[in-house]
Amino acid sequence: MRISKFHKIAIIIFCLAIAGPELGIGLELIVLVDSFGVELLLISLTASLWSYWYFMKAKLEEFDPYFFTSPLRDILKCPALLAHAIPGSMGLLMFVFGLTVISI
Repeated sequence: MRISKFHKIAIIIFCLAIAGPELGIGLELIVLVDSFGVELLLISLTASLWSYWYFMKAKLEEFDPYFFTSPLRDILKCPALLAHAIPGSMGLLMFVFGLTVISI
């Protein structure tokens, strides 16, 4: 006996009819488990990078102590320090926004 296209389509429709709504629920659960896996991967990557971040931040502050933040007393004496702190703050903000977009 030869299996035609009609038989293949009929078998697929029959299997989908038997599965019913459980098929959709199963697919949603698969997507949920995959998204949890991606989140766990990103958390493990960022957690391991924190120590490197603190090291690099300390080295940058040794090189230029006003790159990320300036003490309030220094800002009150010279408000132009706020403009000097923008590159580090904006770079950090863009990095955080990038991680947020990737993790969504």
